[in-house]
Amino acid sequence: MTHTYKVSMRYPDGSTMFMGTVVAEEITESPQNQQPARRGQPNNSQGGSDGEKMTDPQKRYLFRLLAAQGVEGKKAEEHLRDYFEVSRLTDIPKTAASEYIDQLVKDRGNGQGA
Repeated sequence: MTHTYKVSMRYPDGSTMFMGTVVAEEITESPQNQQPARRGQPNNSQGGSDGEKMTDPQKRYLFRLLAAQGVEGKKAEEHLRDYFEVSRLTDIPKTAASEYIDQLVKDRGNGQGA
């Protein structure tokens, strides 16, 4: 059985980043021992970071990039926990933080910030 969904991705300031349609099919049998990777926890086949956590310089840079978008303080912390699907910022993997930094810098360079 298939379902069609309208998807909207938004920046922290609420402006639209992407809008599209997704057609999803319900899977009745799930392969054992194979769970999809979460944003903050890449699986080993995608080049995991062997448990290395985000560094303090990465954390400071993420906060500066988010502040440039108007997301500061507790809102920035909440955004990062939600984005990486973690309960503590110290649980964010180093490689995932690096990828998000690259994405924010690229978005900023495309007219999304200073």
